[in-house]
Amino acid sequence: MIVTASLTTGVARVARGLTEATLLIEEILETDHVSWESILHVGDTEFRRSKDGPIPNHQFRVSIRPSVGMAALNYMDHDDPHMPIANSFSRKRPLPDVLLIFNGSTGSIFPRTAVVPILDARRALFEWLKTRKRPTCIEWRPFDNY
Repeated sequence: MIVTASLTTGVARVARGLTEATLLIEEILETDHVSWESILHVGDTEFRRSKDGPIPNHQFRVSIRPSVGMAALNYMDHDDPHMPIANSFSRKRPLPDVLLIFNGSTGSIFPRTAVVPILDARRALFEWLKTRKRPTCIEWRPFDNY
């Protein structure tokens, strides 16, 4: 297993094997995502952005605010015919009063309905490492181009 990540800190990282991937996810979960998200890919090779590839068919977008204990997730899988792009979803009301960055390039934020406790995000990320699919341990809603 190889996890390729573009972190909120502007650093690209590659983790090889479950031990390194676990450490990388723990680092992401402890980092305040104020102006940029982290994007992760898992596979059997490193993923690089070039016309020569390889190009991943799925990605995990993560935004975390440890100071308030909240996170938001976005998962894209081009092989999923039912929900190719999805955001994490919480039924908890009232909605948390926290804004989490969705895309640092555009300044867009996640909808507040996508905000979940960091512990749920942690479980979802570790499930993703094991299955390489959208986690089932949390709820998801189709991505709404907002």
